[in-house]
Amino acid sequence: MFYDVVIVGAGPAGSTAAKILSEKGIRTLLLEKTTFPRDKPCGGGLQMRVLHRFKYLEENNLIDSYSTTFQIHTSTMTHHIDFHHTKPLQAMVLRKSFDAGLVNLATRSGAVLQCGNTVQDMTNQKHNIRLILSDGTTVESQLIIGADGTWSTIAKKIGMKQECNHIGISVYTEYPIGQETIHKLYGHERGVHIHLQPNGLAGYGWVFPKKEHVNIGVVEFRQAVNPSMEKKNLQTSFTYYLQTLKKQKLLPTRLPKTATHGGAFPTCQMKRLTADRVMLCGDAAGLTNPMTGEGIYYAMCSGEMAAEIAIKALENNATDVQSLRRYQRRWNHEFRGDFTLMNRLSKRWGRNVDRLIEIACKDKKLIDVICEAIPKPGGVQKDKWKIIPRFVFAYCKNRFKQ
Repeated sequence: MFYDVVIVGAGPAGSTAAKILSEKGIRTLLLEKTTFPRDKPCGGGLQMRVLHRFKYLEENNLIDSYSTTFQIHTSTMTHHIDFHHTKPLQAMVLRKSFDAGLVNLATRSGAVLQCGNTVQDMTNQKHNIRLILSDGTTVESQLIIGADGTWSTIAKKIGMKQECNHIGISVYTEYPIGQETIHKLYGHERGVHIHLQPNGLAGYGWVFPKKEHVNIGVVEFRQAVNPSMEKKNLQTSFTYYLQTLKKQKLLPTRLPKTATHGGAFPTCQMKRLTADRVMLCGDAAGLTNPMTGEGIYYAMCSGEMAAEIAIKALENNATDVQSLRRYQRRWNHEFRGDFTLMNRLSKRWGRNVDRLIEIACKDKKLIDVICEAIPKPGGVQKDKWKIIPRFVFAYCKNRFKQ
C-alpha cells in the first residue's frame, strides 16, 4: 500500500498529526502496535494551555474533570504553597478514553488506522520510503512521522536514541473511588497535591483527583540522581508515598486492589528531529518537559507542527532533510529556550527544593503572579519573566530578614 504520510505511533502526537493531515486530504496511515482502548503510563493532568491551543478537546468531551486548587508540599510536610482560582488550574483526562478519542477524531477526518503491527525495518528509496512491518507486509509513503514513544524504532533507524541517564522513571496507579469519596477528600475543587522528594526521591509524588478516579504516582529524574548514592527502589518509594497520603487523609484507608504500572519518559531533546523523509514527534523526539515530565502538550504541539510542515513539503515536492528542517527550526523557536532552562533546573531536583518552597510560600505576590499565569493560554512559561524576578525579590527579602 502507498500513502502520502505514514505515522508510526497513535498517541497524542501521532493522532494530532493524523487529524491535521487528513483534514487537508493527505492520504495518511496511522500505525499503532496495540489496540484501542489502551492505557499509557501517565498521571493524566493537562495544563490549561493545552485546551487553549487545541480547543477541539473540550468540544469533543475528551476532558474528564477540572481542578481549581493546587498544593505543593515540601518533603518534610512543614510548608506548602496553595494556589486557588475561580478558573480551572488543571484539566484531567483518563488516558484510555482520551487517546481513543484522539484516534477517533483522526479516523473521522479520513486517516486509516492499523493496529497490532510494529515497524521492523525502514529503507529510504529514491522516490519514497518503505516500512517492513511485523506481519511481513510493506508500506510505502513519501513521508514518515515517528511518534512511537521513548524507545522509538524510527528514531533508531535515523541514528538517534535516548540516553538512559536522561530519563524519568515513574510508578503509578489509578484508583476508582467514586464522586462522593472524591468530594470528601479533595473538595468540589478536586484539589491537586504535589509532594516534593517523597522518601528522598530526586523527583516528586502526585495526587490527581478526577471525576470518579484518583491517579497517584511518584517519579524520579535520573539526571538529578547522584551516581555515588544507593539507588532507590521506586516501588518501595511508591508504597511509602501511599502510606504518607493516608496519614494526611488524602487517600481512603482502604483502597480497591489495583495494579501499579511503571513507565519511562525522555528528559532531553534529540539533537536531530529530522532526516530525509522523516520527522520525530513527542517522546520519540525527547520532547517532554525535563523538569516536570509533562508530555501531552509538547506531543500535540510537535504533531501539529510536523503535520503542517509535511503539508508544505508535499505541496512543494520537497521531502529532503533540508526542507524538513523547518520543523526543527519552528520547534526550537517556540520551545527550545524553555527546554534549556528546565533542563538546567531539573538537574537540581533534591538540592534545596524544600528551601525554595519555604521562601515562595511566604510571598503572597509571588503566589498570585503564578496563580494568575496558570490558566492563561501561555501558562507559567509565558509569564516566567514576571515570575523569576519576583522569586529573586522574595529570596533576597528572606536573606535580609535573616
